[in-house]
This record gives sequence, C-alpha cells and structure tokens, in this order.
Amino acid sequence: MRTFSEPVLSEEQKPTTRQVPYECVVRPDSLHNSVLAVTQDYAVDMVLMETCILHQEEEQADPDNAAAIMELVSCPVMVVPCTAPFKKLENLVFATDFTDQEDHVLQQIVNFAAQAAANLTLVQIYAKAERQQLSTYKAAMLAIEKKLQGKNVTLRLLEEEDTLEGISDFAERSAASMLILATQDNYLMQRLFSSNYIKTMAYHTRYPILTFRQLKKKPCSGMCTNCKSKKSGKESVGNTSLTTTE
Repeated sequence: MRTFSEPVLSEEQKPTTRQVPYECVVRPDSLHNSVLAVTQDYAVDMVLMETCILHQEEEQADPDNAAAIMELVSCPVMVVPCTAPFKKLENLVFATDFTDQEDHVLQQIVNFAAQAAANLTLVQIYAKAERQQLSTYKAAMLAIEKKLQGKNVTLRLLEEEDTLEGISDFAERSAASMLILATQDNYLMQRLFSSNYIKTMAYHTRYPILTFRQLKKKPCSGMCTNCKSKKSGKESVGNTSLTTTE
C-alpha cells in the first residue's frame, strides 16, 4: 500500500507544501466492521471515501457501502465520486431544517466552511402542503441568521415537492462545490445512491457530499431505523397489560 500511496500523494502535493502524514491500515474483516474499528482506534475526525456509483449494476444498491458507512460511524463522512476532479471549495450548500437543528452540528459546519474559506448557504426545502408552516420556518430561519451574524452564511427557503430533487437542483443552480447534509439515519443516503437518482446524473454523482450525524426531534419522512425503533417501543409500552392484586 505504501508503494502505491507515495507516488500518488507526491503527484498531488506541491514540493513547497508540507507533506501530509498518513498511515496504511490493513484489517482482515469486512469493510463495514473494519471502518468502525479504525475510526475508533485512531480517533478519526472524518472518513473520506471514493464511490463509483455511475459504474454500478442496476440491481446493486449502494455497492460502495457509502450510505451504510454514513450511518455506522459517528464522525463526518465525505463521499467523492471517482470521476470528480479536484477543485477548491468555493460554495457549500447545507440542506437542513431550520426548526430541527442541533447547534453544535451547525457550528461544526460553519467552522468547516470557514476553514475552507468558502461561502456557505443553508437551505430548507418544504412541500406545498407545508405552506401553513411557512411562518414558523421563517421565524426559525431568522433566529439562525441572527445567531450566525458576521459569518459568511446565506439562508434560503425553497418550495419543492421532492426534497432530494429540490436539494440537487438548488445545489446545481448555486454552482455548489459540495453538498452538506446532517441526518441521524441513512434513508436519504440510500435514496441518493439508488439507481433512480444515479440515472438522472444528479448533482451528487458529480460532486462531493459531506454528511454529519445529527439527532432529530421530528420523525423522518422515510420512517428510518431510529424512528421505527422509537415507534416500536411506544407500541410495546401501549400494548403492555398490567395485572394488579389486592
């Protein structure tokens, strides 16, 4: 691995820049189990992985395990399509819900954008049926805008029936260098890497995605694993019969 890694890194790094230290780790287990162990053993801050989703077979869902790894590890995961050329990050789009946002995750993303010296746009996609909640969304957006005052951040609300299509279209129109998502499960990731979205040559098949883990107060639209387990727990409690004796 070192014989392969050193020439590749030397081609990408300028002679005048400080060399990036790296480790080569080989584990005799599945990618799924090995990634989790390595992130824990080395206190990894971010997982960077390449995907070749355009080359996958139609019946294969998430062949590179991108969605599974995003849910598996607690640190951020950056997924880079194998055909994506390296470009300096200039515009980042963070698709979020202004009314369901963890402060520390938001701060992580704002700090990441600042380190990259990139513009950051926060966008919430809502459906036509949610128009009655628009005032709530706007109030939450203004509260976040006030909190991030002085930062290089823009906030937007956008109506679109399909959340992922709305996110992808907005990222495309914004000439985003990278899409950022913060989820607690991999439902959105599974949809992103499904053959339906890949065939359309959607934004994420050509540009990197960075995901953060975030706890949500609202149930997800896909009834993710976390939401299903919570619902199952509530139903179990509701169906429990109690016997009392006098």
